[in-house]
Amino acid sequence: MAAFLVFLLLIQDKASALPSFGSSGSVTVRLAVFVPIPLVAALMMSLESRMKAPEISGIRRVALRDTALVVAVVAAAVSASFALGALTGSQVAQAAGRNVAFLTGLMLLGRALFRQSGALLPTAWLMTVVLVGFRTSNDPYPWTIVPEPVGAPHAAAGAVLMLIVGILAQLRTSRKFA
Repeated sequence: MAAFLVFLLLIQDKASALPSFGSSGSVTVRLAVFVPIPLVAALMMSLESRMKAPEISGIRRVALRDTALVVAVVAAAVSASFALGALTGSQVAQAAGRNVAFLTGLMLLGRALFRQSGALLPTAWLMTVVLVGFRTSNDPYPWTIVPEPVGAPHAAAGAVLMLIVGILAQLRTSRKFA
């Protein structure tokens, strides 16, 4: 979590022109869009570091503890990013918390469908957004969620929905992959 905040603080509102298949050939993407990836990958690594036999034969509800970990990490990231955004006046920092929720839900869904390879789904989503997710250099399509401004209601709803779907997928499949 500390690395997440440090990256947000260092990057803030910086942007970079990246290649795209859009009409202009490149898009301007805020670098804070990529900041949630290490946090989501660390969460995936934590969820995958399990011992098969003890978890299957144990009486503790591992799936519920995994879900509690996911909710705690996402809640901490959302709270921390909003606090940092309020301190620095950066809306991009505030949107990073929403992006953590969306990408975590996407990772959990990918984990349920593709096991450990699901960790790559958030990165694949970001690359897809960069390559085909913009109408013009600064105008993302609504389906992209991640580069949308912090006040976009459809992006917030999409992030919450993806997180809920991801958590439900994790609850249904976590013991099968143990």
